[in-house]
Amino acid sequence: MPSHSPSPARRGCWSLTVLAASALKLAAAVFPDGENVRLTRGEMVVFQGKDLAGAAKGQEFTVLKHGTGEGVVHVVWYRDDGSRIAVALPATALELSPPDAWSDLLRGVGAFRERRYEESRRMLARAARDPKHGAIASVLATRITGALNAASASGAGQAAGRQAGVTTVQALRDTALQLTKLGHLSLALWLDQGTDALATALAGAPATKLDRPALEPRVAQAEQARYRARQAIGLHRLTAASQAIQAGLEAEPGRIDLVALRERMARDLAYAEESYEAADRMRRFEKGAIHALSAIERGLKACADHPRLRALKKEMQSAFEERTSPPVTSALVAAARAGNQTSLAEGHRLYTARCTECHDLELLESRHLEGWERTVGGMARRAGLSSAEQARILEYLAAARTFVLARDDP
Repeated sequence: MPSHSPSPARRGCWSLTVLAASALKLAAAVFPDGENVRLTRGEMVVFQGKDLAGAAKGQEFTVLKHGTGEGVVHVVWYRDDGSRIAVALPATALELSPPDAWSDLLRGVGAFRERRYEESRRMLARAARDPKHGAIASVLATRITGALNAASASGAGQAAGRQAGVTTVQALRDTALQLTKLGHLSLALWLDQGTDALATALAGAPATKLDRPALEPRVAQAEQARYRARQAIGLHRLTAASQAIQAGLEAEPGRIDLVALRERMARDLAYAEESYEAADRMRRFEKGAIHALSAIERGLKACADHPRLRALKKEMQSAFEERTSPPVTSALVAAARAGNQTSLAEGHRLYTARCTECHDLELLESRHLEGWERTVGGMARRAGLSSAEQARILEYLAAARTFVLARDDP
């Protein structure tokens, strides 16, 4: 029978193809400025070479700068005092966020304002395919394209082109005014500002019809609210996110992206409130403390800054400490049948000091030992823990978990 194995030459070509494909796969994507990206894993946000805050898998950011061959992506971050900074994340930990028509609208009009006309056309064309926002995107795309074409004709010295340019500028000014009446202040302001670049080259072109000094701070507040809300949602700080969204919508009622963020949080906020009600009810029963603690923990995972859950946790703090990080005593050592009390004490110190930098401690019985091993292993890189420190923490967690479970079932 004839052999079906490939010839040495074909095997060599196949190998080169596989190597080339692997290299392309390993190469990090280059994210354009202004693009929305999200984390594929938990990471530390870095500012000026130092860890600034933890960021969760799925958290979204807007790219400020990412050049070819650069290992980090600089993204927008707002501090608690409202100042805007550029922070760094590994390029390999990011992916493009799913397309969103309203974000495309904002990017398209923002690109027009900044004279990035090709990007503006591309974003508006993509938004125009959306059933919900396609109508407004189509109108903006048509009028912006018409104005740019008229500006080119007027630049060529054609009298008819100059008149067409004035007409199209008038249409853009009118559109901006209409957008303010719809509550879309960001689109209105940015469209009007972008129109200035076309109007300056046309004698007799109409001036703005907007009250820009009144609009600019409102648009800035709405933009900041979007970033701050996304940051807070990524950290499950839904109370802070709600406050940011409320402030943003008071400034600009027509910000569809803020409304979408509020809707996205609604289920988790409701779950956190239900968890509070359950915890408050269970703690009143004899032997109901453990069920109350579990409800509090579940609720805080959904909304880490829920005020009533936080207050109830503080009230039950001693019970929480007994079930999340009991001190290393002779009773714990004996119950866990662990021999090295000094090593366990070091694990307790590391666990309570390092693992609380990004999140609250969890109930020890909420995971099996294998789950704790995976969790500590996954967080160790973000926390900068050595292998020896990881081992100490896991040794303590195993002993403390055994102690807590033994106490529940003597």
